[in-house]
Amino acid sequence: MNHQIKYPAVLLCLILLLTAACKTTGSSSGKDGIGTSSGGVSLPGGGTAPAVISESDKPLDAMTRAMRAQLDAKSYRAHVTTTLADGAPSKMLIEYVAPDSYRMTQSGQGDAAGGSSMEYVIVKGAMYMKTPKGEWAKSPIDASSMIKAFRDPKMLDELTKTADVKLVGPDMLDGAPMLVYEYTQTNPMGMNLKNTSRTWLSVADGLPRKTESEGEFDGKKTKTLVTMTDYNADIKIESPVK
Repeated sequence: MNHQIKYPAVLLCLILLLTAACKTTGSSSGKDGIGTSSGGVSLPGGGTAPAVISESDKPLDAMTRAMRAQLDAKSYRAHVTTTLADGAPSKMLIEYVAPDSYRMTQSGQGDAAGGSSMEYVIVKGAMYMKTPKGEWAKSPIDASSMIKAFRDPKMLDELTKTADVKLVGPDMLDGAPMLVYEYTQTNPMGMNLKNTSRTWLSVADGLPRKTESEGEFDGKKTKTLVTMTDYNADIKIESPVK
C-alpha cells in the first residue's frame, strides 16, 4: 500500500485508541448520557467543586462515562502532537462531526509525515486527500468499517481488556478543575502498540480535555499529546469532491 495512503488510516486508528480507551457499557448514567456523581472533588490548594465525576468514583466507571459522553458529542476538535524518537514533532488538527465525518490537517517534519503538510477529509466512509498541487483525490481506503468498529461498544469492551485504569488525582487545566487518570494498553485490537496514557477529565462535564501518551508503535518510541476543544461546536465538514 502507498505510504501516504496508509499513514492517515494508521494515525486515525491511534487517535481513536487514545480517545476511546475504555468501554462504554456497564455503568449507570444520567439522562444526559454522561452520568452523575454525588459530592465534590478536592481542588489543589483546598476547597471543593460540584462534580460530574469525583475521586470516590471507580476509575474505570469515570472513564466509561467520559468515553460515552465523548461518543455522544455532536462535534469536537482534537489537537494532536506526535513525536517519534528519531524524528521531529508532527502536528495534526482533527475535526469531527457526528456521526462519521472527519477533517485532518497535518504538518510537521516527522518521518511518517514525509516532512510536508497533508490534509484529509472523511465523509460517509469515503477518504479524500489533497494532492501537492492543491487538488483533491479520493483514496481507495474505505474508512467506514474502521470508524464503525471503534464506535462499536463491543469493540470498546475489547479495548478495556488491555487497559488498567487508576486515579492519579486532581489537577487544574486552563483554570478548570480536572481529575487525572492513568491507564496502560498492550497490543489493543491486535495492533503492535504498547503505551501508557494520562487523561484529564473535566469535573464540570466529565469530558476528556487532554491525553498524554508514551509508548512504542511498530518498535518505535512515540510521544503523543492530544488536547480536546470545541465540544458540540458548529463545525462543517463536507466532501471536497462534488
